[in-house]
Amino acid sequence: MNMPLSGIRVLDLCIILAGPTCGRTLAEYGAEVIKIDSWLRPPSDRQLSDVGRGKRSICLDITKPEGLEVFLRLVDTADVVLGGFRKGVAERLGIGYEQLRERKPDIVYLAINAFGQDGDWANRPGYEQNAQAATGVQVRNGGRGEKPIHSPYTFNDYGTGLMGAYAVMLALLHRRRTGKGQFVHTSLAQTGSTFSSPFLIDHDGYERNEAEGLDARGSNALNGLYEAADGWLVIADAGWDALMNMPAFEHLSARDEFATDALRTQNDAALCEELGAVFLTRTVADWLNDLSAAGIDAARNDDIDRILNDDYPRERGLIVNEDVAGLGQVTHAGVAPRLSKTQPMLGTTPTFGEETEAVLLELGYEVDEIDSLRAGGVIPPLE
Repeated sequence: MNMPLSGIRVLDLCIILAGPTCGRTLAEYGAEVIKIDSWLRPPSDRQLSDVGRGKRSICLDITKPEGLEVFLRLVDTADVVLGGFRKGVAERLGIGYEQLRERKPDIVYLAINAFGQDGDWANRPGYEQNAQAATGVQVRNGGRGEKPIHSPYTFNDYGTGLMGAYAVMLALLHRRRTGKGQFVHTSLAQTGSTFSSPFLIDHDGYERNEAEGLDARGSNALNGLYEAADGWLVIADAGWDALMNMPAFEHLSARDEFATDALRTQNDAALCEELGAVFLTRTVADWLNDLSAAGIDAARNDDIDRILNDDYPRERGLIVNEDVAGLGQVTHAGVAPRLSKTQPMLGTTPTFGEETEAVLLELGYEVDEIDSLRAGGVIPPLE
């Protein structure tokens, strides 16, 4: 299949989620991604089935001279290297950008870490929760003046992986035009700042009024969460006139305190209470039907069990099933975005290290050389 990234070889040295998400995304659009791990540090089954699918998995100890030589021979065949090291670690291992550029001038090298490549924090280790803390997410979750709340969603990890894939593709486009590779870097904190951009706006006369804290149900009465008789729903930017044309709410149109936008803003808490009392009288399904007929955007609040058993997520490819060796049927997220001419490839989840010998043979290693690497602990022993 002719995919947008067909013919591109990527060496993925990353662990956890951010870097491997980048590699998975590139694989979904046709790149050959070789995931390189130490055989002494296997990923969890969850990580492998989530961000390992579509990749070729090999085990290699690059801290040993023989392992480093294997890696450098792989670099000779590659277009992209993905690294998830703290600043300076790759250089100490002999696989930093400048070191690889001397060998392969047109290599595209992506470096991902927690806090970037510049400034006092560049050498700090960090994970999703550290980036959340550093970019204000946990304070917003808890509310100013209250205890910070950890967000359970790894949006910085996945977001950084997607941003990394975007950056790699831009660098490959630049290389196609100029013949030159380049160093690309992004970080979890950069992603956190991007996702927090509405809250970072500041200027003279600006008054903060964003929703925050455990009790936050939306930005205002016409844009938020409401409890119905059998669950919760959310309305988004509901127009006042459209809402007042619905029989259930028309009694509020005559209320003086809600007569104008300014008055509704001034009396937002009271309006929330009035709308909330009405929403409690009917089921979510009833409200969704009537709100949709009125031209008001609304959605049911679903839990994971309902999402996994609903037809819509599967019809749209939001979730997919895959048979994984040793795990059985695994459900995981689908692929986004979708292209009409070049549909993404879901790929399959590899067995950890399954293509180690095959890749070495492709590089020109003889069987006795592979046996020597195995005896030296550079690659895993035969089971």
